[in-house]
Amino acid sequence: MTEIIQSFLDGAGVRAWVALGLLLVGALLSLGAGVGIVRFPDPLVRLHAMAKPQVLGLAFALAAIVVAVWTWTALWVVLPIMVFQLFLVPVSTHMISRAGLRSNDYRHEDLLVDDTES
Repeated sequence: MTEIIQSFLDGAGVRAWVALGLLLVGALLSLGAGVGIVRFPDPLVRLHAMAKPQVLGLAFALAAIVVAVWTWTALWVVLPIMVFQLFLVPVSTHMISRAGLRSNDYRHEDLLVDDTES
């Protein structure tokens, strides 16, 4: 019994459980983003489901990789991926929303304020 407890309290065992927990949270957030993209009615509403939980889910998954591997190399490989995501996801969602507004592919009655109408 003490061998099992000792193996769990070993650094690699605890890190494996933490990495598993982070990976599960990231997977659930990414699954939520995918369900939102499929279920929401128009592109403007889908953007909310696409951007926020997807980036956070990726952050949790990348943190799980760093915790599981536990080297500086893993951190330096994962860090640019997260930085690029944090810079590129707002740009891509903005471009998709502009395309949706220009093509009139959204539900006008769902908007509280429509600044596109002059």
